[in-house]
Amino acid sequence: ICIEDDEETIPRDIFLYLQLNKEHPQYVARCKIIMSHRHLDMTPLLHWGLKFLPLAVAWFERSKPCTTLTIYDEDPDLRRRVLNESDEAFESRKLTTMYEFVRGMPMEVMKRRKELIVAAYDDNDEIARIDERYREALEQRDRKIEQLEKEIMMLRGL
Repeated sequence: ICIEDDEETIPRDIFLYLQLNKEHPQYVARCKIIMSHRHLDMTPLLHWGLKFLPLAVAWFERSKPCTTLTIYDEDPDLRRRVLNESDEAFESRKLTTMYEFVRGMPMEVMKRRKELIVAAYDDNDEIARIDERYREALEQRDRKIEQLEKEIMMLRGL
């Protein structure tokens, strides 16, 4: 499909890229990468080790708006999505990226697993502390309600 504009013919995909440049300049690079590459090969990035994994995941998080952005299509009254992909498919891409990192350096992951376990244990401790504070607050609330109910009964008895 081609768009004719002042006797020049612009291929549809180029027209859509130009519209994306015009309407969403802050997302252009990420959206075009995702639109053009169904699978992003992480192998060249593995030489940075696991340090690069959070950056790759963060890149996907910053690219997530590409799944909801719309641009004007051939008809100026109609809009179309930039990336015709479900949230599940996009999340699958992100998980595939994480998997490729882990698969690409299994020994590094095994070396760092103790650190990951300690981090998870610390998170569980924090969750337990929050849970304990929550239970204490509920008990304090229940005691206060009981005290107020006793005061109401005393006032009614007078």
